[in-house]
Amino acid sequence: DAQSIAMIAFHEAILGYDPARGAFLPYAAMVIKSRIIDHQRREARHQGQLSLDAEQGDDSRPLLEEVADTPEAAGLAATQKEIAELAAVMAEFGVSFSDVAEQSPKQARTLEACTAAVRYAAAHESLLEELLRTKKLPLAALVRGAGVERKTLERHRKYVLAMLLILTNGYEIVRGHLQHVLKGGRRS
Repeated sequence: DAQSIAMIAFHEAILGYDPARGAFLPYAAMVIKSRIIDHQRREARHQGQLSLDAEQGDDSRPLLEEVADTPEAAGLAATQKEIAELAAVMAEFGVSFSDVAEQSPKQARTLEACTAAVRYAAAHESLLEELLRTKKLPLAALVRGAGVERKTLERHRKYVLAMLLILTNGYEIVRGHLQHVLKGGRRS
């Protein structure tokens, strides 16, 4: 590596040499020395790190293949699949994850009101059927049944809709994560 870097640096020195600034050989030596030191510093930063493409063990399989066979990788793939499925279902309702983030309740009181509406709708199958049939949140029925103000539900409609989809359509991984987060825990 050092010889290749020295040859490239020598070429740079030829291209960048200005006779008015002095002799060529000391200039070339300085450029070559600087490039080799820079290379050694860059390499030192990466020392002790493994490449995912490097072959590991006796079976000569790259580390990336071995990592892909772990239970954690399988769980990650299942999570990614579930999130993609949820995104597709939400898109049918005209909702994206960024919409949900924008309309998420910021105050505890508002979160409690939205949670009450979600629980009420989840407990009443006819509301869920209406939601799936019309692709619209049954606001009037939620206002009456859950006792939540219409304005609150209108402001957080996409959030409530997403929570109902997550709660009722078998998104176990996403639901487990949300329950953990809402209890005050943190997932990494």
